[in-house]
Amino acid sequence: MKKKLDKIRLAYYSLAAFIVLLFLYFSYARVFDEFEYSTLDFRYSVRPPLKTEDDIVIVEVGDDSIEKIGKWPFPRSYHSLLVNALKASGAKVIVFDIFFSEHKEGDDELAVSAKEAGNVYMPYIFELDRDHPDPRMIRATGYAAPLIDELKVAAKDVGFINVKPDVDGKVRKIPPFIEYGGEYYPHMTFLVALNELGYRWDQVEIEPGKRIVANNKFVIPIEDDSSMLVNYPDVWGKAFRHYSYVDILQSYLADVTGQEPILDLKEMKGAVCFIGLTATASPDAHPSPMEPLYPGIGVHTSLYNSVVNGKFLVRLGRWWNLLIVVLLAVVTAVITYLGRKRIAALALAVSMLLYFVFSLVMFWPFGIWVDLFYPLVAMAVVYVVVTFVKYINEIKKREILEKELNIARDIQQSFLPVEMPGIGGFEVDVRMITALQVGGDLYDVLDLGDGKLAVMLGDVSGKGVPAALFMAKAVSIFKAVADEGSTSGTMKLLNRRLAAESRSNLFVTLAYLIFDSVEGKVQYSSGGHLPTMVIRPDGEVLLLDVEEGIPLGLMDGDYGQDEYSFEPGTLFILYTDGVTEAMNPEEEMFGQERLVELGKKLKGYTPKEAVETIHQAVAEFAGKAKQHDDITVMAIRT
Repeated sequence: MKKKLDKIRLAYYSLAAFIVLLFLYFSYARVFDEFEYSTLDFRYSVRPPLKTEDDIVIVEVGDDSIEKIGKWPFPRSYHSLLVNALKASGAKVIVFDIFFSEHKEGDDELAVSAKEAGNVYMPYIFELDRDHPDPRMIRATGYAAPLIDELKVAAKDVGFINVKPDVDGKVRKIPPFIEYGGEYYPHMTFLVALNELGYRWDQVEIEPGKRIVANNKFVIPIEDDSSMLVNYPDVWGKAFRHYSYVDILQSYLADVTGQEPILDLKEMKGAVCFIGLTATASPDAHPSPMEPLYPGIGVHTSLYNSVVNGKFLVRLGRWWNLLIVVLLAVVTAVITYLGRKRIAALALAVSMLLYFVFSLVMFWPFGIWVDLFYPLVAMAVVYVVVTFVKYINEIKKREILEKELNIARDIQQSFLPVEMPGIGGFEVDVRMITALQVGGDLYDVLDLGDGKLAVMLGDVSGKGVPAALFMAKAVSIFKAVADEGSTSGTMKLLNRRLAAESRSNLFVTLAYLIFDSVEGKVQYSSGGHLPTMVIRPDGEVLLLDVEEGIPLGLMDGDYGQDEYSFEPGTLFILYTDGVTEAMNPEEEMFGQERLVELGKKLKGYTPKEAVETIHQAVAEFAGKAKQHDDITVMAIRT
């Protein structure tokens, strides 16, 4: 049997270990990155705008330019004119985010202008290898849109302009280089930034999936897939200076056409000009963390600004993020396991909030992207699992306690009489309903011989197991001293024994009566208990009580004693304060007066009928209110 249990336990542990490892693998493998990207976008949105270079200029081919010049694409003579205008105004760099993959009229003119300017960069587009097995590398299988030879020769330098959308289609990354034919080719914008910093591409050393180092000085961090995170400084239209393509042309030709120039082209002096399409429904617009549609030229300028300023975004490594998940899971497990339910839930909420703030602080101003979604999910999952385990353990403990309490109840019941003896023609019935599994009410019925019947009913202070144990002790001592002869003498002996032997600060109220069938009298004493209710054969209700008598178990004391002569058919009702102090939902007590009024209706009832009637009346009065004390009723009819 033990081996079988060990195998079952081993199976559970193995399953738990598998689930934990699978959970950690999901973190390392970034299975839920689509959700993580949403948290990254939120961090972009709440971050203050970043500082940008003043010399960055965006030349927009917008709706106004297309409307004035005609349909897109423009004749290349217009691009040649733009290059001449920017050169004349003193622009430092001219970058085209417009690819020229086919020969068209005006190619030679544009090539001449680019050659003379000496600062023009031209793009091309690679056909990417989507199935390459190395996740650290981005490789190309050929050109999707090559740059024509004339412009390739005329340009200062060339580079690809491919972007790398994430699984949700948003552009958060750009490959700074692509491997093709065994060589590394630069992204055009990345190349422009390096050149402006004084570095050449042949000075660049690449460690795929780790970093790029220029001239052994300038280190550019890259992701494990060799991409760079685009550090968008602000929403479109706010981060950089913007000028209209057609306005620059008009201002450049103003002297020739006799028009008033729209722009002062001196503003272009020393500028790094990025030229791109921004017109409505432009195919070069991409979803981004900043806006649903972000023009491609804005992606390039953001990348350029990030490189020249050395302000990079870096995602924390997989192992570091995994360590964070483990630490947060352990902290959550400890808090949940050791804390109470409400405190643990509050502590979890505070911990999650602190980690959320931590992720924002790491993103800005430090530029570190710490995983947020999965760690928070891990904390929530661990909290639920540990809470569930605690709940299961509590159920097991309660089941064990229930079994123990049931045993205690059986033991307690063994101290109480099972059958009521019929002595001297007396009829007796009793019923006890405990508030918990075990109670503190007690009663006993003894045959004293010579037609005498001893009846005792009491109520221990408190409830539950302590009260039940004290009740058992009181019943045991009572049985030992009940033959003393008088009610007062028995009460005194019982009190002395309880007070001397008790260490629990509990006490018991007690009513003790001895019925004598020969003389037709009842002798009674009380130890702080409620008065006994007497219902005469004619229906009159009396309350029997004595002045002297303190609760038993506190200190030595004397007890009064009195007698009452009864007629045949008289009904005696003994009860505990669970009857009179029973409450309804409005917190009103059943009370002594209501019990007396009920007693007036019990004329002619048998003891069993009387007991059931009182219990039913109390239950109906209490309704749905919770029972807060034991309820015991005993009836004796002479």
